[in-house]
Amino acid sequence: MAKKLKNYFSEYNPDIVISVHPFGTPITAYLKKNNISNCKLAVVFTDFEPHEQWLVGKEYCDYFFVSNDIMKQTLINSYGLPEEKITVTGIPLSSAFNGPFDDNGIHQKYNLDINKKLILFFGGGEFGLGQSRTVQILKSFTRFSDKYEILAVSGRNKKMYDSFIELSNSEGINNLHVVEYTTDVPGLMHIASLVVTKPGGLTSSESLASNLPIIITTPIPGQEEENAEFLVNSGAAVWIKKDDNIDEVVENVVNNEEQLHKMKSSILRIAKPNSTRDICEKLI
Repeated sequence: MAKKLKNYFSEYNPDIVISVHPFGTPITAYLKKNNISNCKLAVVFTDFEPHEQWLVGKEYCDYFFVSNDIMKQTLINSYGLPEEKITVTGIPLSSAFNGPFDDNGIHQKYNLDINKKLILFFGGGEFGLGQSRTVQILKSFTRFSDKYEILAVSGRNKKMYDSFIELSNSEGINNLHVVEYTTDVPGLMHIASLVVTKPGGLTSSESLASNLPIIITTPIPGQEEENAEFLVNSGAAVWIKKDDNIDEVVENVVNNEEQLHKMKSSILRIAKPNSTRDICEKLI
């Protein structure tokens, strides 16, 4: 891959390369090692725990941007990275999460009751891992129609969408709205009171920037599980694990205002809403 990209480096002769994916780091490091480029290489971790894939060719990296202080110490103590190369900025986000927001317009667009709290439910992406359990969890949330509306986003997974629609048409369920895809995530997170999602680095960071307590579902083993551990240990999230009683966990969160308040307080300590700006300013 490095050889294929060699021509791009020759054509553009970049001063800085910013890697936001594990493949970008070793490719650029290889070109630097072979004196094809003398660029500065910045590595932006997009998870809450480090992984060795990100660190292939680390000796040719000039900057490391990480999501939290624990991650910084791990890179120093376990991987031997120099402290001066590491900056805690958070995972980069779209500036749309800084507003402004049209709360009334979002409520009207999705036919949401402005007098009820909103649960934003993400269905798990196009691969639909854990689909049946995801639907079970969604059904559990629909029991609280007296105080919550739910917007379920199925993404590009047609089977997930069909399952959500089938559930929304069930007798007695009148608080569930289903969409396949939306570009209104910043506005929806702004009006929501709770988000239910897999713990991908970006969605989790967007939720934290929006001061949203997180309910974690069906993480992929590896980085997502490590993200889940970080969020739970930080007090920002509750993880519905495989052997948990779904109804019990859900009820203990949605009917516990004190718990939700504590989660929001924890989120304020770890959220990094200005991450993109801070990364750019450091590099510039």
